[in-house]
Amino acid sequence: MLEGFTQATEEELKNTVGGVGNKYYLYTVKKGDNLSKIAVRFRTTADEIYALNQDRIEDKDLIQPGWKLLIPAAY
Repeated sequence: MLEGFTQATEEELKNTVGGVGNKYYLYTVKKGDNLSKIAVRFRTTADEIYALNQDRIEDKDLIQPGWKLLIPAAY
């Protein structure tokens, strides 16, 4: 498994776009991360990450180290 990832639980996915049954992981935001950098690293888009995490992210340009974000599993 990739560093910073854990598999999301059904409880964490229950109110998520796509919901249970789709494969998502939790990524722990590190210092210096932004949605664009995370998206490139994990072969998705910043908009898709934002859409999955709107309950956690108020401002797309402001994420904090330690936050756990859902990331769609691209591989």
